[in-house]
Amino acid sequence: ISRAAAQTNAEVNLEIPKASWGDFIRHYSQWKYGKVLLGTAGSWFFLDVAFYGLGLNQTIILSGIGYTGGNNVYEIFYKAAVGNIILVCAGAIPGYWVTVALVDTVGRKPIQLMGFIILTILFIIIGFAFDKLGPRGLLALYVLAQFFFNFVSSSASIPSRTIFANSQSKGPNATTFIVPGECFPTRYRSTSHGISAASGKIGAIIAQVLIGPLRVRGATATNASPWLNHVMEIYALFMFLGIFFTFLIPETKRKTLEELAGEVPGTPNYDPATGGHMGRERKHDVYESRAGSDEKV
Repeated sequence: ISRAAAQTNAEVNLEIPKASWGDFIRHYSQWKYGKVLLGTAGSWFFLDVAFYGLGLNQTIILSGIGYTGGNNVYEIFYKAAVGNIILVCAGAIPGYWVTVALVDTVGRKPIQLMGFIILTILFIIIGFAFDKLGPRGLLALYVLAQFFFNFVSSSASIPSRTIFANSQSKGPNATTFIVPGECFPTRYRSTSHGISAASGKIGAIIAQVLIGPLRVRGATATNASPWLNHVMEIYALFMFLGIFFTFLIPETKRKTLEELAGEVPGTPNYDPATGGHMGRERKHDVYESRAGSDEKV
């Protein structure tokens, strides 16, 4: 009986904000909340520019670094398949397991930040030293990029995305969609996650429509992708920008959704309005003011 009475009393005191566009705008117009949405959407956008720019053109990338070709169709497809297997087994899968081991100890934000920094360095090296590295050096750096895409970012090949769907969700690739599912209040969690994901897909469109065609600029019969090195330099710029947007997101490891949403009194993120306790606090203030009036009387 006492438990039922307490629950009924709590329901009366709670005034949970209703989900509406007006409340959505009011909530995210506050910088402490708006910067989180900006951080998740921005980092997902910058990541997917390179993720899909590489993933949807994997065979072209392998050809550009000299790991395709052959005397017949069998050799061409064989080398392309082997190249993709190397990328998955040497880069994607190890990156997946490292993330699984560290995501709840190191944390989401450090992993994502580390991924963007290392990917920036890797793409700078690939882009500016493209003609000096040779096929083996380029392949090694590309494997490392795949590792850190999965450990800290979100890049992967088409085969690995279809066959190893879960493993492609690790690293910043993992963190860019893990964090939006954790850091927003309940009433706007799915909407905010959708906005962040849509930002990533806009980045994918830009990668295919605007940046991808640049690789064939000035193409000749002997060089089908003369601008591939510059495309890698552009990807380095996007990874660099992702570093700054990562600073806007909170660390969510080992915290409950209620705590992250500011619904738990006594925690650093607590917000009475978000937690639905505003009504109770207002009533408490009214009771205190009435008590003060009675004492004066």
